Amino acid sequence: MLLTQISTGGNNTMKKRIPYVLAIMTVLFGTYTIYSQVKWYDFNSGLQAVKNTKKPAVIDFYADWCIWCKTMDKETFANPAVEKKLSKDYIAIRINVEKNDTIQYENKTYSAQEFAAYCGVEGLPTIVFMDKEGKLVTRIPGYIKADVFLSLLDYMKDECYKKKVSFHEYMQQKDCGK
Repeated sequence: MLLTQISTGGNNTMKKRIPYVLAIMTVLFGTYTIYSQVKWYDFNSGLQAVKNTKKPAVIDFYADWCIWCKTMDKETFANPAVEKKLSKDYIAIRINVEKNDTIQYENKTYSAQEFAAYCGVEGLPTIVFMDKEGKLVTRIPGYIKADVFLSLLDYMKDECYKKKVSFHEYMQQKDCGK
């Protein structure tokens, strides 16, 4: 009935609402795509970029249905300071664990799910850090607030883990004896 009214011009109120509905949808869906200005690589391209630039990598394991993954996109990765630091100091890689992507790592081929298991991913979101040689360093499961993530980025960039400084110690001093 409603379709008949719209197509035959029987409902002027509905016709007046359509531009507003379209504008609202554009704002809602348009903002979703601009949450983060970080350039995200697929794993294989990202690993090549790590080798070419000698930058470490942040690997974001996620799934489309994961609410906390979307929250991290919106609140952490879209944070201007996080965007700047990720873009400047890291290669950002995303892996959707439900896609059928083929991942090449250390002369082996994995599916996205197999590689997630290889990295020790047990829940989503999970962040995995890779050093500038392409070696996996550590993983952090769960949602991470922007301020903590910024500290993690500094901690990993400064290679504090190699100096046997725990992240807890680093958070207290904000230094690892560079």
